[in-house]
Amino acid sequence: MRIISGKYKGRHLYSSKNQSIRPTTDRIKEYIFNILDDFPRDSRVLDLFAGSGNLGIEALSRGANNITFVDIAHSSMKVLKKNLLRIRVDENYTLIQKNALTFLRQNKEPFDLIFADPPFKWNHYIELLPLAFLPENLSNYGIFVLESEKTHNIEWDTNIYEVIRQKKFDRSLITFFGRKGIK
Repeated sequence: MRIISGKYKGRHLYSSKNQSIRPTTDRIKEYIFNILDDFPRDSRVLDLFAGSGNLGIEALSRGANNITFVDIAHSSMKVLKKNLLRIRVDENYTLIQKNALTFLRQNKEPFDLIFADPPFKWNHYIELLPLAFLPENLSNYGIFVLESEKTHNIEWDTNIYEVIRQKKFDRSLITFFGRKGIK
């Protein structure tokens, strides 16, 4: 794993030896950030199920103002801290060891960009999606990017948010959600 662009471009990240932690591949990460373009710049970012911090650190490298990394696993937090130290991140970031759904229920500061990359066997999307779209979690023009196993049928359409883009990669399905009328 490496950082693709920005301030920390080319730096390599550690990944967990725990095989249940599946980092986003460089190919998928490149696709995500090509779609987002300059969106992460000056934004508040949430990296749910952060694992190694791959997505959040890429957002920091590309100019995000602030990032919050959330993961329940002690092993993930250990690898994440190691990665932040390795590349000498000096931006504002917060590490929270907590269940992602619990974090979203308790959060009161909206984010401009939310990444969620739960384990493939995780199946609580019916709880995750409504929580992610609460105004205390996602800002008015925020974007929510979800990586799931492609066998999960991820659809969500409300009077405010909709799927704006979806693409399959090998076993992964990348879904971008945004406010209706904003592309």
